[in-house]
Amino acid sequence: MRLDKTALAGRAGLGRTIVSQAFQADGPVPSARTVAALAQALKLPVEELLVLRREAARGGVDERPGPGRLIADWEPYDLEIHPAGHSKAVDGSDVPGTRPLPGYVRRDHDRVLDEAVKDVAAGRSRIVILVGTSSTGKTRACWEAVQPLAEKRWRLWHPSTRPLPAQPWKTSTVSSRAPWCG
Repeated sequence: MRLDKTALAGRAGLGRTIVSQAFQADGPVPSARTVAALAQALKLPVEELLVLRREAARGGVDERPGPGRLIADWEPYDLEIHPAGHSKAVDGSDVPGTRPLPGYVRRDHDRVLDEAVKDVAAGRSRIVILVGTSSTGKTRACWEAVQPLAEKRWRLWHPSTRPLPAQPWKTSTVSSRAPWCG
C-alpha cells in the first residue's frame, strides 16, 4: 500500500504541513514529537530515529560552550577518584605526576550504570545513585560508565568547576551534558 503525506498525517495524528516540512531536506529539523509520531505511524524504530533527530538538531557534535568540559579532557583524579596505593612519581624518577589508573574490575552495578548511560545517550533522563562506604569504587564505576559518552564528545560537569545555570533546562546548552556528583 502506498501512503501519501496526507494519509500519513492522518495516521500519525499530525497536520499535513508538519508532515510535509518533516520531509524537506533543507527544512528545519522536526520536533521529537513529530519524529516519534511519524516513526510509530510508519512502524520504524522510534528511539533510533530520535537519536538521529538529536544529532541533526545539533549539527552532529555539540561544540557550544556550556557547563562542564569534554569528558576526554578530564583527568580521573580531578573527579576525586582515589588513587590505588601511594606513589609520588609516574616513572620512578621521584618527579610528581599523574598516575595511570589501575585495571578496572566490573561488578554487578556496572550493568545498571551501562543501561543508564545508554538511556541518556538515547535522550532519556536518568539519575543513578551509588551507595557504599568510602573507597569502594563508586566514583571509579561512574568514570568507567561515562567513557562511551566521551567518544561522542559529551561534556561532564563537576560541582567543583562552575555552577550550572539557575534553570539549566531553559538553556540550549544542556544537551549532551552529564552532571558529576562523585
